[in-house]
Amino acid sequence: MAHEILSVKLCELDERLGQMHSRIQMSELLSPAQIRSEVDALRRECRENELTLRSRLKFSKAGMVAELADSYGEVEQIIQRVKEKIKTSAGEEALAENKILLAEYALDFAMQAANHALLVSMEALEAQMDRQEKEESAKS
Repeated sequence: MAHEILSVKLCELDERLGQMHSRIQMSELLSPAQIRSEVDALRRECRENELTLRSRLKFSKAGMVAELADSYGEVEQIIQRVKEKIKTSAGEEALAENKILLAEYALDFAMQAANHALLVSMEALEAQMDRQEKEESAKS
């Protein structure tokens, strides 16, 4: 069962990464007005996704999920603080450079999060296999 759940989540992630890649590539062809429209749409999408995730975390029966939800909230607050600092940076050139730098590191952090997700997934599969081996040994 764990394999199926993780496979579904991986497919969701793969689909979202593909969409993200396409959006970044397509943005090079858009006018400033179209970019602003895309940014507004992405902001709405991010808010909706965040609300959905928070709701799932809130109603989870696993105790550790509350701690994860708190950590997620802290990271979101830090990101918002950094974005506010960037807004007050001097000059449009510095603003653009700082936003590009933030985007670059956000993608680096996303990769690191994906690597951790892989590690946790593999550890979960290992634990499930260990449990199955013990159950089979107990039957013998």
